Amino acid sequence: MAYSDKANKIFDKIFFNKDTLSFYKLNLIGWGFVLAADSLLVSPSLVFSDLREFIQNTFAWCVGFAITLYLRTFYKKFEYKNHSIAHLIILILAGSIIASLVLYFSSHLIYLISRFGPVVKKYNYFSIKAISASMTRFLPLMTTWSLLYFGIKIWIDFTKEREKVIKAELFAQQAQLQMLRYQINPHFLFNSFSSLRALTRTAPKKAEDMIGKLSEFYRYSLVSRNHEVSLLDEIEAITHYFEIEKIRFEENLMFEFHIEPVAEVYPIPSFLIHPLIDNAIKYGMKTSKMPLVIFIDAEVKEGRLIIEVKNSGKWIAIGEGNEYYSTGTGINNIKNRLEFAYPEKHSLAISEKDGFVVIRIEIFKEMR
Repeated sequence: MAYSDKANKIFDKIFFNKDTLSFYKLNLIGWGFVLAADSLLVSPSLVFSDLREFIQNTFAWCVGFAITLYLRTFYKKFEYKNHSIAHLIILILAGSIIASLVLYFSSHLIYLISRFGPVVKKYNYFSIKAISASMTRFLPLMTTWSLLYFGIKIWIDFTKEREKVIKAELFAQQAQLQMLRYQINPHFLFNSFSSLRALTRTAPKKAEDMIGKLSEFYRYSLVSRNHEVSLLDEIEAITHYFEIEKIRFEENLMFEFHIEPVAEVYPIPSFLIHPLIDNAIKYGMKTSKMPLVIFIDAEVKEGRLIIEVKNSGKWIAIGEGNEYYSTGTGINNIKNRLEFAYPEKHSLAISEKDGFVVIRIEIFKEMR
């Protein structure tokens, strides 16, 4: 009983193990095909006229199956990635020749055993002529098996490596996006609390309204976290932000939206535009004549979503001066997020025109 259980475990390990299932199935099917082809196509009259001949032939090809199992063990130890193609070819030739010789002598040993009793015609199985004649049959078979083995192995390894690279890039992007989000949200929260603190004593009613707007904005932040949203949803969140800042700056801040209806449903990463608005207020208040004017335009043209954010004032280069010092965090966030979401299918341009800073984002993505 113990022996039977052990045999069952070995059988399960060979045929039902995830790592070996494909190999054993393919190998078994392959050798079954060889047996069928040899019996039905090569010498059907000889094989089917004598039951002993058929059994002998079947055992011979079963030995071939067993030989390839050991050959696989030998091949698995060869790290092909660390060797040249020439070394691989030499290994395949050497392994195929050895396997062919083993199959040759094994098949003739089976023949002699199966013919035990009847008179066996004397024949020198160890002669060069006899070996060469049979090798033309066995060597191409074993060489083909070896080439298929390494071909499939290299393809599987390549597929696994590609999956690992894709997963690694995906995890890196997710981590990077999360880090960028952490950079955006605390920055806005700090600005909002600064505005709220300024109103709590001087204008309690405005402070209450501001808390409501802030609540709506962060509700959007939680709901849209790590998701694409429609441009309309993003604009509504920016409207809440503007209204919060409007309470603080009053008549010194003006904003207008020009959004085409077809652009409203266009999906974009959440909080993609917000850093531009944040920067427009932060630096526009320092470089623009009052009131600070901000325009947000969006349209879809030839399969491209075009978003323009314009604010009166001057562009502040990174590290330019002490009073108007810019870290470039907001722009870098947008560049990175665009690269992650639309690799090689986007553009971001910054320019100054007629007293306005113009930031233009184009996303090349056909709407379904």
